[in-house]
Amino acid sequence: MTEKPPIKYLSPQDWELLIEDFQYDIVRREKWTSHYSPLSILDLALSSILRKDFPLKTSLISFLEEFADSLFRDFEVQPALDRLIDAVRSMVQAPHDAVSFSSALKERMVVAVISIFICIGNDIELCRGQLESLVELLLTIVNRPSHGADRQMRAVACECLRELERAFPCLLAEIAGHIWGLCQSERTHASQSYILLFTLLIHNIVTRKVNVSILNTSVPLVPFNVPQFLVGGSIREVSGLNFKELRRVMAFLLEWPHILTPSAMMEFMSLIMPVAVVLELQASMLKVQFSGLLYSYDPMLCHVVLMIYSRFVDAFDGQEASIARRLVLISREAQLPLVFRMLALHWLLGFIGLVPDSGGRKKHSIIEIGLGFFYPSVFDPLALKSLKLDLLAFCAIYLNTLSTDNVGGRSSEVAGPRVSEVKLFDDGLVSVSAFKWLPPRSTETAVAFRTFHKFLIGARSHSDTDCSTNRTLMESTIFHTLEVLH
Repeated sequence: MTEKPPIKYLSPQDWELLIEDFQYDIVRREKWTSHYSPLSILDLALSSILRKDFPLKTSLISFLEEFADSLFRDFEVQPALDRLIDAVRSMVQAPHDAVSFSSALKERMVVAVISIFICIGNDIELCRGQLESLVELLLTIVNRPSHGADRQMRAVACECLRELERAFPCLLAEIAGHIWGLCQSERTHASQSYILLFTLLIHNIVTRKVNVSILNTSVPLVPFNVPQFLVGGSIREVSGLNFKELRRVMAFLLEWPHILTPSAMMEFMSLIMPVAVVLELQASMLKVQFSGLLYSYDPMLCHVVLMIYSRFVDAFDGQEASIARRLVLISREAQLPLVFRMLALHWLLGFIGLVPDSGGRKKHSIIEIGLGFFYPSVFDPLALKSLKLDLLAFCAIYLNTLSTDNVGGRSSEVAGPRVSEVKLFDDGLVSVSAFKWLPPRSTETAVAFRTFHKFLIGARSHSDTDCSTNRTLMESTIFHTLEVLH
């Protein structure tokens, strides 16, 4: 079917109908694609977005972002990206207008174009020119450090550059020195985005072993050119990382965590730790600087400390008990959100498994710390009671295993459990004794029987071919305790 001449503009009502048809199904979508080519729809959308009096700009930007992957065919990707980049450049450079081109609309358009490019322009050789134009536009925006009027726009541009660097690792490697200079010059709240961009860039340089000079760069910031080693499809030949420069960069980055939000701090540390390993930095430096975050009341900051522990276990030797004690205390803080209290107990379960302990002494001391606090209290929510009962069952399984090892003559630094598994089981029964007044189908009754199940078979083999499982279960002390009770 021959394509009809496209009308100059679609009305807002037409656009609403088009968006609805695209979201409904392919059949209704073809009603539009049979009359308008994808590039014609893109041209109409961009011309409407750039009109001052058009009311559905945000809806059209979201429409383009949602359907770009399915709308454009391979041979249409380059012209589509060219038009998108021209449109976003016109919008960004347009005078600020609170009604027609607000800061929020400009930021939304920039984010959408970056998302579309990463989605459909993943062939760096095919879309090299478009990528260079887009990065150059973003670098022009961020190259105004500490300029208060557009600080939010600069932060968004840094986040967009970070996404491009994540999609195309080492894309900005040759201008790392310029980005470091921008980080040092930025003094507004946008500095967090600058720092995270620079951190990701250093992470990619170190993990991919790209030998570039950060202090002595001869490449200008703009005009931007894609590094030649990326276009060739392989990283340049490595002649060794510049450890002196990279250690200096690490010292700079570790001065800035105080400006980061909790979520940014977690991302920052996830990037810093692999770099610290490659550069052979002392893990105790990270421990001293960040271990105090465990005593905050933000779950993400607590998670940062546990991330560091899981990566550098040896650096925390001798501090396992204090970490476990802090997690137990978090679970007892009634004023904290329930999710945080439950998360602390989940962390404790994982933490016990991470503790390197051949003789069992450390794990046994951690369990003894928590035994006095794992019993559900009267006012604990049911979800927290259930998790505490799971912890009691875990402690009983561990104590039973420890007793078996001692009886079997295996070496152990622990003389023997001070609390028997039967005592834990009896105390667990007391904790759920009030549930007997509830109907059999209640959630509380299900929690009680789930706890019995964990105590009975938690440490036993679950293999169908293990013939000794039933005999071991029948001979267990907890089973005999149940026989006496009934």
